[in-house]
Amino acid sequence: MTQKLIYFLSQTHIRSAIAEAWAKKLSLSNVKFISGSWHKSKATPFIAEALNEFAIEPPESLSYSPSSKLLAEADLIVTIYDSAHEAAPRFPANIQDKIIYWDIDDPEQEIALPKKWACYQEVCDNIALSVKKLEHVLIEA
Repeated sequence: MTQKLIYFLSQTHIRSAIAEAWAKKLSLSNVKFISGSWHKSKATPFIAEALNEFAIEPPESLSYSPSSKLLAEADLIVTIYDSAHEAAPRFPANIQDKIIYWDIDDPEQEIALPKKWACYQEVCDNIALSVKKLEHVLIEA
């Protein structure tokens, strides 16, 4: 059985890194998860702090930029964007059938620290639920 490649993609690698961390907790043996961003990656301690509340380590992987080769190799591309603040990226027509979109808030849009932390927690929860739903799709595929 060949290994499937699932590529999580977000604007600054924050939400896609959280998705990758959650996905690696799934009990799927024939799937490899990676994450990346279509803009420059942004470092923030909130990723680790939000995931540590669930005893999950943030991914140690680098942010994989969406190259033509990587987009072609991926079996599924999960594009995470905030429709209130970001435009979803456009992809070539020949890969449209393997793109799914998750509209999840960008926690970095929140300025005030207590609210930003709460937003990170909420985003982490929303991504966890989305990843869990994705598990059922992958098992059935």
